[in-house]
Amino acid sequence: MARIDKEDLKARIADLVEKANELKSEIRTLSELKTPQELKDSAEYSARGFRAVLFGEKAFRTDVVIFVFCTIAALLLPVSWCERAVMIYTVFMALVAEIINTAIETVVDRISLERNELSGRAKDIASCLVVAAFVGAGVAWTIILAGLAIRLM
Repeated sequence: MARIDKEDLKARIADLVEKANELKSEIRTLSELKTPQELKDSAEYSARGFRAVLFGEKAFRTDVVIFVFCTIAALLLPVSWCERAVMIYTVFMALVAEIINTAIETVVDRISLERNELSGRAKDIASCLVVAAFVGAGVAWTIILAGLAIRLM
């Protein structure tokens, strides 16, 4: 019968204890997942936020129209699926930027409606985010459409 080395046994036990602790940590993480009710509540909060930005912001409604138009165009153009995904995603991210801009403006207005240099700067920076997102989308679309034009020549 083979003799068990005490040091080897200690090392194996230490490995098992470490793995057990990792499993405990993973179980703890899983138990922190949202419950179905919390997921439902989150969905309702998000829907309320979407309605607020959709019905309260003319710029967002304009961006939604642009997104729908661009999505249809991207689906109809003879480009690769990867290019199509980039075209749609970049315009979608501009929508996301508009939502962030609206959230920042709402918080700033909630704090105070009086003119303040920092409040104005925060709003201007958030507006710059929207412009930057649309410029990025424009660059991506230009590159993809230029490539399409070259391929079709």
